[in-house]
Amino acid sequence: MSSVNNALTLKQILLGISDSLNEAQNHLRNVKPYDEFGRPNTLYTLPYLDFNLQVEAEFEKETTSEPQKTNTVAESPAFPYQSYKKGYAKAIAFKPVANTTTDTKETNKITSTISGRFVAIVPNEGLPQLIINAVPKKTANIHIYDIDVEVINAAGEKISDALVEFNYNQEKTEKLNPNVTLNHSTSFLSVSEIRTDANGKASAQVKVDGVDFANGHILILEVNIGNVVTKISIQQ
Repeated sequence: MSSVNNALTLKQILLGISDSLNEAQNHLRNVKPYDEFGRPNTLYTLPYLDFNLQVEAEFEKETTSEPQKTNTVAESPAFPYQSYKKGYAKAIAFKPVANTTTDTKETNKITSTISGRFVAIVPNEGLPQLIINAVPKKTANIHIYDIDVEVINAAGEKISDALVEFNYNQEKTEKLNPNVTLNHSTSFLSVSEIRTDANGKASAQVKVDGVDFANGHILILEVNIGNVVTKISIQQ
């Protein structure tokens, strides 16, 4: 039996550690603060996890009846490991535990150590959560809307010099207007990015196509700062 079947990729190893760490953290997070007698439970958290793995990288070649090529140069320069030893498969298998199984395969093994740290990062880097207030308002031109944006945090502080992005969500707009061909383009936004002023405010304009406006079509826009997003809809 091939030993490579029991091997893992580095991605699988690291994702396995990460998944186990998440499960452990979720279990600790769900521990009740008090036991059934009303006594305080000891609560834990995992700020980080250091790991140190010794793995065995194995180049493996199946025994075959095909004649071996005499050309020792790799056929594909995109895979440099092929030239490591003539005839070896284009794969590297990693085993956290040394393999003791013997078989008929020719192998070339390299033992190495992988060290690292998984660090828990609190949401928004530990700062109060950002809040985006975006309100569309009609102007004198019924086809043009002002979008007034105010950025604050959960503590009520105004966030200045924050980069606000305006995006048209075409996918959600089309879902809300099935079997309709919209006449506007993505250039109907006056700006795509703008920074908030000293009061944490910014604004942009949206020009809605007259036919779309008259037919009452719904347009979905997204206003975001980094990964904090709020959605607004515009219609007659």
